[in-house]
Amino acid sequence: MLMKLIKQKIFIILLLFINSCSSVNYQSNSNFKGNLTVETQSNRYNLLLKQHIKRGFLYKFSSKRNFILKTEITFISSDTLSDNGQKSLKSTKAKLNYTLTELKSDKKHKTIDTGSIITFPALSSSSSSIYSKDKSLRHIKERLCVSSAKKLNMRLILILKKIED
Repeated sequence: MLMKLIKQKIFIILLLFINSCSSVNYQSNSNFKGNLTVETQSNRYNLLLKQHIKRGFLYKFSSKRNFILKTEITFISSDTLSDNGQKSLKSTKAKLNYTLTELKSDKKHKTIDTGSIITFPALSSSSSSIYSKDKSLRHIKERLCVSSAKKLNMRLILILKKIED
């Protein structure tokens, strides 16, 4: 009887411990305070890039500065040969151009950083179907948007930490 009571108490304590840890992780993902505004063109892949930048940007500003990030993503495709040389494959890279500016109260904007990020190439399938080629290229571009957003987020965190120090 005593052993059963001890097991129940241990189980309840363990359950509370697991619940409290999961709520701490949930709260740590909401660090974005909103002083970074992302501006892009309004096509599919630029909007997808904007969404992933906002999702992945978890940097907490210590100051009340406001920043604008202007981004544009373009894709570069070229033909490459497959391993047996029968069909050509498409190699696609993404090039992300960005400009980070700080908004000042006196209407003067200070450019903090400009640059571009080029991703590693992704190969498309060697299918002969037009539909599958189109779907493959679309999926590749979406993955390259996510990859570019992650790289840009890492770069932004480094830049903003350097500014605040």
